[in-house]
Amino acid sequence: MSGERRAIDALRDVIYQCNRCAHCFDLSWLGPDFREKCPAYRWGKFESYTGRGRFFLARALVDGQIEYDADIAARVFACTECRGCAEHCFKYLSTTDIYAAMKEDLARLGLVPANMAAGLSDEGGLGEYHNVYQAPHDERLAWLPDASRVDRPAEVVFFVGCTSAYARQNMALDTYDVLEKAGINFTVLSDEWCCGHPYLAAGMTARAVETIEHTLALVRQLGARQMVFNCPGCQRAFRDDYIKLTGRPAPVQAIQVVELLADRLQRGELRMERYRPKTTVTYHDPCVLGRWMGIYEAPRALLKAIPGINLVEMPRNRRDSYCCGAGGMIRWDFAEMAALAGADRIAEAVATGAEILLSACPACVMQLQQARQKARSRLKVMDITELLAAQIRPVRVAG
Repeated sequence: MSGERRAIDALRDVIYQCNRCAHCFDLSWLGPDFREKCPAYRWGKFESYTGRGRFFLARALVDGQIEYDADIAARVFACTECRGCAEHCFKYLSTTDIYAAMKEDLARLGLVPANMAAGLSDEGGLGEYHNVYQAPHDERLAWLPDASRVDRPAEVVFFVGCTSAYARQNMALDTYDVLEKAGINFTVLSDEWCCGHPYLAAGMTARAVETIEHTLALVRQLGARQMVFNCPGCQRAFRDDYIKLTGRPAPVQAIQVVELLADRLQRGELRMERYRPKTTVTYHDPCVLGRWMGIYEAPRALLKAIPGINLVEMPRNRRDSYCCGAGGMIRWDFAEMAALAGADRIAEAVATGAEILLSACPACVMQLQQARQKARSRLKVMDITELLAAQIRPVRVAG
């Protein structure tokens, strides 16, 4: 990129502010068993996989001491985008902005990891199928019980997402069910595309904007004012990433289903049936839902409202939560690292004595279910919508 202005150069002043304190990859106050917050460092061992290490690389780049290459790409794309480093940065630097700029530069140079590049390609990948599973686009709504809500003018759009539509269809059905029980007038898009989040993980920002705007055009046609998600990555694309990339807010409110349900519960419009007596559960905070978007208490409020449920926390929870290994689309090219992170998180959940591990993200649930199977654990892994679909009841107003 000689002579061409790079995305990283615009962040020179931020890069220079790193004081090399190592707060970005240390959780030692939680004890010797939970010192690490960075899955990439846990796996890669070298400091170049940490936040501080990537800042060193970024500074060398803007100072002209090194050039982008495959080794730098490996360090940058190994990031799960968990934002643990940013959450604990001593100087409150947005570390993920640095990584995003480096990814954008690397994408322009054709240095996106091989499997990720293939998965996002226009031939046989996301660009052709509009989903990350390379499944037929016309089967995206195969999970639907009927077509009565498809493309129906409504105030709310349920954005299903690729994982719920193709890989974990029970999550789509459970979310559909809880929205109906909550009395929401909602619709589903017949031509829904991927939210664009995988493109962002690859540094392909223009393609991400293109996919988001495809969906927004459909939403406008139906007159919706709100989009509801069960996938935090999809929600973030519309709530935060779109305005950051374009300078324009999305013309609809993007809300997580647990936020919507917690609000209805607080207003007395929903009630919870009793679950099996004395059932102990623990909750895994998805990185995007928690550290990226600040949604920690809504899922906990819903769980605590269910009679018979005893919620216990893992040592690493809320802002200290440990990534499951599914973030940043790393499973494409760093499967071993993803599996290690998932195994660590399952072990932490098992140690709480919980019978059920819950989360609020399709990618997290899929990753943790796979990790549980490999560990041969008896722990049950569920998305929170599965539990809520069985427990939620609307409150009938007399008269």
